[in-house]
Amino acid sequence: MKHVKDLLETLTGRLEGLARSNAVVAQPVVVGDRHMIPLCELSMGMGAGGGIGEGEPDDSTGYSGGKGMGGGAGGGAKVSPVAVIVVDGADVRLEILGS
Repeated sequence: MKHVKDLLETLTGRLEGLARSNAVVAQPVVVGDRHMIPLCELSMGMGAGGGIGEGEPDDSTGYSGGKGMGGGAGGGAKVSPVAVIVVDGADVRLEILGS
């Protein structure tokens, strides 16, 4: 089970790194005198599995006995722009994206 724990720790560390790098307030975009700062929504998910074996076979499933193992981990992240702060000279406004 240590390998599952190691996989999950690695996955969690990478997702945390993503969350810290431009995930909520992205890098400003500069076009002439206009500065645009994207604001984003971050969605993250992760999961892990496990397993082990040994012992007598289960008569209800029909699986034969023997040793076993298992493992698995997965995750994902999605960053979606939701608004932009526009700084145009002395004018500052918030532009909502989408619906």
